[in-house]
Amino acid sequence: MNLYSVLPKAALGLALAGTLALTGCKKDDTEVCGGTPALTSVTSTTDRTQVSTSGNLADWIIVKGTNLCNVSQLSFNDVDVSLADAYITATEITVQIPRVVPKKVTNTITVTTAGGTAQTAYTLSVPAMSVTSMANEYAAPGQKAAIVGSNFDLYEVTPTKGKVLWNGTALAVTKTTADSVYFVVPANATPGATLKVVDANGKETAVPGRYKDNRNILFGYDTNGSVWGGNTFITTGPMPAPVNGPYVRVSQSIGAWTWTEFSTNNNIALPADVIANPGNYVMRFEVNTLKAFNTNAIRFSIDGDVAANNTYTWTPTSPFNTRGQWSTMTVPLSGFINKKADLDKPLHECKFVFLGDGALDADISFDNFRIVPKG
Repeated sequence: MNLYSVLPKAALGLALAGTLALTGCKKDDTEVCGGTPALTSVTSTTDRTQVSTSGNLADWIIVKGTNLCNVSQLSFNDVDVSLADAYITATEITVQIPRVVPKKVTNTITVTTAGGTAQTAYTLSVPAMSVTSMANEYAAPGQKAAIVGSNFDLYEVTPTKGKVLWNGTALAVTKTTADSVYFVVPANATPGATLKVVDANGKETAVPGRYKDNRNILFGYDTNGSVWGGNTFITTGPMPAPVNGPYVRVSQSIGAWTWTEFSTNNNIALPADVIANPGNYVMRFEVNTLKAFNTNAIRFSIDGDVAANNTYTWTPTSPFNTRGQWSTMTVPLSGFINKKADLDKPLHECKFVFLGDGALDADISFDNFRIVPKG
């Protein structure tokens, strides 16, 4: 009886993982086969009846056929599989597709045995590398920093094969994960620097944003913002340590639907193009939480207190927590500028308030609210 045919689908992945962990490459020696191998179909491990002609890197699949004993090589495009990680019988090969980008794409699976070679058509979807931002655009010179995105490991942005370009000068990569590339901010770093990520093939990908971008500052807290009702939230630390001089820290209990305004300024000038083409801009700011932001909401507004007009409400869908580290956040300006006629004036009022459902035990800090080109 076939092991997988008697298992419910939900348990199949666990059973398969356990089988592979215990056996490594297992060849069923009770089955006798010989002659030229043939491949007949490919299915997933969770639905053995549904034939598939395409898949993704890291998928588990079953390659079906005949005479599959004594496999010496199994490849997806030009990427070989470690046979120690495959479960092989005379009629099936259960294997995980390697998470490796092929250099030569043939859209085939190739199996080689003592009896010959067989192929079947199979197309892999290979995700592109994406670069989202610098994790903290205000990281200090000499400080460890990170560029965040996806699939950095696939494209080998590693300490030996990748690099970061800082205004065109190469910096060493100190560590890489699938979603982060780490490096050290150069000692001579100055505001406005641009960054690029270079993969193992030499391809350069720009990092959106600039280092310590100080264009169109709404609130920097060195000279403006954050007094309402006689209260000020401006501080210089020491907890958390400042990211760029004075900053706003809200450390108090905030009741549900209690208007708590922590930053306001009614004399802010914005470039005309920001109002005319908000889709070309984003609002960025640095945030630091010492306690999770897990309920309530923060409303950002430009010339408007009505929720529907020129406002953006940041409501946590899950606990947001930087755990004492400064992190750069990005909000598309098109997400809350929607009534341009209300913004037809030389100076604008910007307000940031806590206002939402659920009592919040807040300890959250902000700095460097700015509107900048999104590229």
